[in-house]
Amino acid sequence: MRIGLDIDNVVSDFDKKIEYECALEDKRKRNRGMVNMDADWIPRFYDWSYDEVESFFEENMEEFAKVLEVREGALEYMTKLMEDGHELYLISHRVSPHYTQPVEVTEKWLYEKKIPYTKLVLTETVNKTKECKDNKVDIMFDDSVINCRMLKEGGIKCCVMGTKYTHQVNTDGLEIVYDWKELYDFIGNLAVDINR
Repeated sequence: MRIGLDIDNVVSDFDKKIEYECALEDKRKRNRGMVNMDADWIPRFYDWSYDEVESFFEENMEEFAKVLEVREGALEYMTKLMEDGHELYLISHRVSPHYTQPVEVTEKWLYEKKIPYTKLVLTETVNKTKECKDNKVDIMFDDSVINCRMLKEGGIKCCVMGTKYTHQVNTDGLEIVYDWKELYDFIGNLAVDINR
């Protein structure tokens, strides 16, 4: 099977880094702490304006991406998937103004973390439908419910890679896995269904 994987919060532990950095940034801004615990994204927990959030990511995202940790289980199960004969397509939205060198930064991180994959695809938009179709991806895993809805509408089978914040979003019946063992088992069951 050809498996599409988003990078942030699927392969990398993006939320862990953003939680830490947002808490530091809030202390520098107004030091009010989290004021909106029902938000669906970490920066929205704070009382930052849209411009403040954008500025924060424009100034810092590329540096954050260089030091992200690998999500627990990702390396082990990505290796198993490749050994099982699957192809892994890393399909991620990393563009200006948040990145000045998205390909170089991403490839270096993947190399340093020894992440196995078939192909890296960076998208110009958050809608990854075209890239999934161009690469004949059988299923895409993305942490964004909005992205998964767009993929589903575009005819791409998609599964949400849950985070601790996923429960705060209406998933509209989308399938969800919460860790890499679940993802691996999901692929195994899907492969059995396809081969029937």
